Amino acid sequence: MILVSCRGKKNRPAPSFDTTTQAAEEATTEAVTNDVDDADDDVVTLVKSYIDSGSCGSVATGSSCGDSAESYYREFEYNGRRVVVANGIPDHEAEHDQYFVNPNTRCERWTYMSLPLSPSLASSAVSTDMGVTGLAVTGGTYYNHLSSPMGDVAMYNEGTSLDSCTGHSSSDGQYHYHANILCDEEASDPDTCKLIGYMRDGIPIYGYCKDASGVQFSSCFSLVSGATESEVDMAAGTFMSASLDSSYEYSASGDCNLDEANGAVHPVTGEYSYFMTETYPWLPIYYYGSEGSASLCDAA
Repeated sequence: MILVSCRGKKNRPAPSFDTTTQAAEEATTEAVTNDVDDADDDVVTLVKSYIDSGSCGSVATGSSCGDSAESYYREFEYNGRRVVVANGIPDHEAEHDQYFVNPNTRCERWTYMSLPLSPSLASSAVSTDMGVTGLAVTGGTYYNHLSSPMGDVAMYNEGTSLDSCTGHSSSDGQYHYHANILCDEEASDPDTCKLIGYMRDGIPIYGYCKDASGVQFSSCFSLVSGATESEVDMAAGTFMSASLDSSYEYSASGDCNLDEANGAVHPVTGEYSYFMTETYPWLPIYYYGSEGSASLCDAA
């Protein structure tokens, strides 16, 4: 494998709310230009060969780990699909300021997934599983809100081991976020509404964002009767969390403006998208795309 330190489109924020149609067209042109540049990228060439051969090998942990590992992220269109490639190494400082030192360290885990360019919605949402639920534009990945299959909430049980970007690594070296990428000012700014990755169903993920009325997207999950939350102090700030996901229920009432998958129509693109929130579940915990979750394939 040739290690390529590549930024791709990951630092390009999504359009702000006063974006004109012309600006949106320019952004599309930029994406096409990036696809042309991919012709010189050995990783992209390799992934295309895997796709052509119908290969989807298992993702394995590489030997390049920690601060010595270089970040890689790329997305491109191929055969009418969006292909997203990441090596699991974020492009920011990581695992350096968490309150509790996680014994695990981030390592390269070269991964690609083939997604629909314009995902349609299913009739109902499907719960995410443990493990990688999406790839981040930083080169890292997303997990859902849980720390165990029994419903333990990661923010409550693992919060102190998360760094200021709300990320840490699992035992196999997979660096992942359990909430918004809070070390990124643009991802944390609802006026910017930054694109920060794609879920495995092909639906894009944005950081904090506002709806068409200028109201920040907020979760519609609330505590069930009798349940309580506790303060969790961690490197990224103080969060309120219950210990179990059964302490929460979805109710589309009040001032909230997202569905159970933390999704809504993006006010500028007009596309159904997922949005990070400041409260439980903090990130998407369901897939609403009609194709379901794409396979995570080896990109090494």
